[in-house]
Amino acid sequence: MKGAFEFGFILLFSMPLVIFGINFVEIVMNYNQARYLQNYAITQIEHQNRYDSSVQNLIDDELQRCEDCLIEIENIHQRYRVTVTFPIEIPLIHYQASGKTSMMSQIIK
Repeated sequence: MKGAFEFGFILLFSMPLVIFGINFVEIVMNYNQARYLQNYAITQIEHQNRYDSSVQNLIDDELQRCEDCLIEIENIHQRYRVTVTFPIEIPLIHYQASGKTSMMSQIIK
């Protein structure tokens, strides 16, 4: 009886930690997808030495890998700031937020 009680007690406290671990892995995967999209956009802008509709089409094609991500590209004094917003969710505690990662390109002449 004592062993069953201890086993139940361990399960009661360890299972939420396992679920939090799984949710944390999902958050890290969303962050990695957002960073990949951001790096891809910066690479395309710097490789083409411009940002126009053809570069935007290349970025939109890659946007399919991160369906929940939103990307913003703004021109700041011959440089481009690429900002990607991605979801952060922990369903166990009903937590929802959004993360944001931002990067600047080199000077585009």
